[in-house]
Amino acid sequence: MALVTLFAISMVGSPGPVNMLLMASGANFGYRRSFPFLIGSISGFLLVCMATALGLGTLFTTSPVLQLVFLGASLFYILYLAYRVATANPTMTESSDRPGYLAGLILHPLNPKAWVTVVAAYSQFISPGESYTTQVLTIILIFLVVSLPFNSLWCYGGNLLRRLVTSHQILRAINVALALLMVVAVGLALFQADVLQPLLASLPA
Repeated sequence: MALVTLFAISMVGSPGPVNMLLMASGANFGYRRSFPFLIGSISGFLLVCMATALGLGTLFTTSPVLQLVFLGASLFYILYLAYRVATANPTMTESSDRPGYLAGLILHPLNPKAWVTVVAAYSQFISPGESYTTQVLTIILIFLVVSLPFNSLWCYGGNLLRRLVTSHQILRAINVALALLMVVAVGLALFQADVLQPLLASLPA
C-alpha cells in the first residue's frame, strides 16, 4: 500500500494538463469558485479507473483505430482548453464561463496521462494470486484520497498567484505559460507511453 501511495502522489502531484488547468482556474477565478471544477476532475479520474478495470484500457491498446479516434479527440480538446486558458481575461473573475463540475468531469477521460497512469498502476501493483476486485478498489481509493489534497494544491497555487500578482499583463503571461505546459505535458505522456508507435506501425508502407 505504501508503494501505491507513493506512486499515486508522484503521478497526481506532478505537472499535467489537468493540474495546469486547475492552476489556471485558481489564478483566474479563485479556489472557491474553482472547487466544482476540481471535484469534477477527480470524478472523471474515477471514471478512468473504473473503465480501465473493466478492460477498456486493453481495448485501446489492441485497436489502432480506437487509439487514433481517442488521440484525435484528446488532442483537439486539450488544444481547445489551452487556447481558452491562453486567451482568458484575468479581470473577468465573475465570468459565467468559468469551468464547472461537468467541464472537470470530462477532463481525465480525454487526458492521455490519466489512462497511462491507471494502466501503469494496475500492471505494477495488482498481483494475480489475490482478489482482483479488492486490489482495484484499494488502488482507486488511494488515488482518490491523494487526488483531493494534491490537486487542491495546484488550484490553490493559482489562487495564490492571483492574490500576489496585480499586473494583468503578468497574469496573461502566466495563462499563456500554463497553456503551453498543458500541451507539453500531453506530448510527454504520449511519448513515454509509446502510444504513437503502434499507430505508425499499422499504417500501410
